[in-house]
Amino acid sequence: MPIPADSPIDFAKIATEMRDAAARWYNAAVEVFDPNLEQLNWDPETNTYSNDPEVIIWSGKARIQPIRNVSTPNLGFTQGAIQAIRVQVPYDATVALIRKGLQVRVTDGGENHVLESLEFTVQSAVNSSYGWNTTIECEVSVKSVADG
Repeated sequence: MPIPADSPIDFAKIATEMRDAAARWYNAAVEVFDPNLEQLNWDPETNTYSNDPEVIIWSGKARIQPIRNVSTPNLGFTQGAIQAIRVQVPYDATVALIRKGLQVRVTDGGENHVLESLEFTVQSAVNSSYGWNTTIECEVSVKSVADG
């Protein structure tokens, strides 16, 4: 059945249906958090930080997808490896902009539990006007692990 060209498109209805379709692919779980590193206090006697100011901004189901190698810098004595990661989470209108510098911790790696040893650094999270899900572009050093 053709749709008349002057018929209005119900974007809200389409978004609701697409959110349900996209959610079927979320098999992992993550936390998006602000590490607030500038508020940590360094104790030189114990060689540790105190005053854990970490703030969890959002947590829930997600889809995690590596997308490309960003770089493999060779620093002479050490070689790093940075991997680009795309994290998709359900759209949540109550969450403010997920800005560059926030971090994503994997709490359930779905079928890949190695992901649970990683924390990703957010590069951007600007989405389409449809709002089916939130796409968070991240980077991770695949030579380091989270100290969870």
